[in-house]
Amino acid sequence: MLKKYCLSLAICLSLFAAGVCHADEISIQQDVHGVQYVTGGIGSEEVEAMEAFKKQFNLYFLFSEGKAGRVIDDIQLAILDSKNQEIFTLDHAAPRLLLNLPSGKYQAVASYLGSEQRYRFVHDAKKSKRIILNWKNKIDEDTVEPVTDDQSAEEPAPTATP
Repeated sequence: MLKKYCLSLAICLSLFAAGVCHADEISIQQDVHGVQYVTGGIGSEEVEAMEAFKKQFNLYFLFSEGKAGRVIDDIQLAILDSKNQEIFTLDHAAPRLLLNLPSGKYQAVASYLGSEQRYRFVHDAKKSKRIILNWKNKIDEDTVEPVTDDQSAEEPAPTATP
């Protein structure tokens, strides 16, 4: 009986350690402009790991493609302020991006596979905002699964299309 207990405990601890190690791969980073961010969300473990960061950030981007909303990565993103000054840049964003911006008027310029989108938005730093950028590329919709994302955002998600 003691051997079974020890074996079960060892298995549980190794599974827990593997989950903690994976969650450690997602960490708060800083871009060249000093804006802190977290990007990830490829696979269910990364999505779960990012959930721990959600309350620390006031802006959430989700990048997807096609009608089914298949999540995509390797997005180039720049955020410009109302004076058209670049305040945030990221060359290889994953499907989900969390960051903090002060209140203001902004424009997100995102590029995926050579296709660029521009999305203007007003942001209130005291509220959580979610922005979904979707590229309406011609892909085989039968081979992709729809985005299943947390719907707990405080406001409806605006969607921009090219």
